[in-house]
Amino acid sequence: MTTTPRGVVTPPVADDPVALRIRTLRLSQGLSYKRLSEAAGGLATSFLFNIEHGRKVPGEDVAARIAVALGDGAYEQLYRSWARVKSRGRIGRADHEAMFGAWERLRAGFGVTDSGAGERKPDAVDGARDAGRLRVAVLATAADPGDGVRPGPELVVNTLSLDPSFYGHDATQARERFSRLRRPFAFPLDAEQAARVPGLPAGYLAIVTREPITEPLDGAAYVVRVRGRLEVVPATAFAGASPPDAVRAAGLADASALRAALVGRIDLLLPDVRR
Repeated sequence: MTTTPRGVVTPPVADDPVALRIRTLRLSQGLSYKRLSEAAGGLATSFLFNIEHGRKVPGEDVAARIAVALGDGAYEQLYRSWARVKSRGRIGRADHEAMFGAWERLRAGFGVTDSGAGERKPDAVDGARDAGRLRVAVLATAADPGDGVRPGPELVVNTLSLDPSFYGHDATQARERFSRLRRPFAFPLDAEQAARVPGLPAGYLAIVTREPITEPLDGAAYVVRVRGRLEVVPATAFAGASPPDAVRAAGLADASALRAALVGRIDLLLPDVRR
């Protein structure tokens, strides 16, 4: 929220690819909320305002009516996907494949219509479409997700959004964080795992970025695979210090063995969305 010098609170525009497109198209066509409301079949003007500013999520049918009212009917299915994902993301658990399928569509922005025809993307939308990428899969436990880009659906209990319009993060900071993540996933930290690295809190989700290790970062927490399970090890273990007992007992007793089993580094910690 930003405050004007006179103390008037001005709600921010949602940092969301479809909400921003709705606002951009409405303004470019000179439509008031009332006129758009009438064209979309009689929606409340306050509802439209809140959709644009990330406070409300329309149902799939309403989202499609808005698309048509804005002359954006070629993307009706994309609007429907957006509405489905946004509503499911806010209530927690959701069908993993449906979530990923819809958000993968949003990753492409508005460059391709539902029929496959191309379109030149408006700059405003082009600059905001990355918001659809800010999601990571959440594992139920510290199970090894393998080397694929995505963990298998049997391991995933939720998806976590890093989209600023969901969690209120500073937009610049959220984008900077996501830009450095490589094929990320998340898993819950239990007390035993967290105790291995000073300052690592139990009960949080560890966002793991899968990246090679050159020189270990001081104070960082790394993740290795041990017999089908993810284990947390401190950076010092890659510099010659003794690994945690559970890791050493599995045969990863030195830095070279740890490097061979490396999955990635814990880059970000966020509250557990499963609660």
